[in-house]
Amino acid sequence: MGSPDRQSSCAADALYGIRNITVHGKSIGIARLCDAVAEVQAQGLTREDEIKRALVDCVSRHTYIPDKLRADYADALLAEYCASQSRPAR
Repeated sequence: MGSPDRQSSCAADALYGIRNITVHGKSIGIARLCDAVAEVQAQGLTREDEIKRALVDCVSRHTYIPDKLRADYADALLAEYCASQSRPAR
């Protein structure tokens, strides 16, 4: 039997790749956000509406986005996308 201090591998996998963004004043965990940003960057989109749509499409593959908050998520994701453009590569 495993140690009670350790998380199961399933729990650890669930936590891997989760980043928080603020949507409508609340902190929301987004799965694989870095992957979504990289995928959209690779598309070479330049129009804000296209970038928002692509980000929401990518993120919604791994994170539920309520229909009534799609625009709020799109704005928050765009802010994160733009912030990632100014960060040095890891």
